Amino acid sequence: MPVRIRKTCESNQTVFCVDGYLTAGDIDELDREYRSTQGSRILDLSNLQSADSDGVECLRGLVSLGAEIRNPSQYIALLLEDDS
Repeated sequence: MPVRIRKTCESNQTVFCVDGYLTAGDIDELDREYRSTQGSRILDLSNLQSADSDGVECLRGLVSLGAEIRNPSQYIALLLEDDS
């Protein structure tokens, strides 16, 4: 399943819904969309099925920039855990 990225606004926050499978080919789009907004940003991962290593690193990078993660599956939450 290819990735689908939707951007919505909720109470002065930008919510990015990332659905499907996040791969290296998708991270430029997600990063560009994320950086094009200001203020509080949320990554809603409730429909993200999986991510390759580049996708996981992109998500971690966005978190380090201040993104809040919302509704990750247990699998996605494990992928996002810092392995250091």
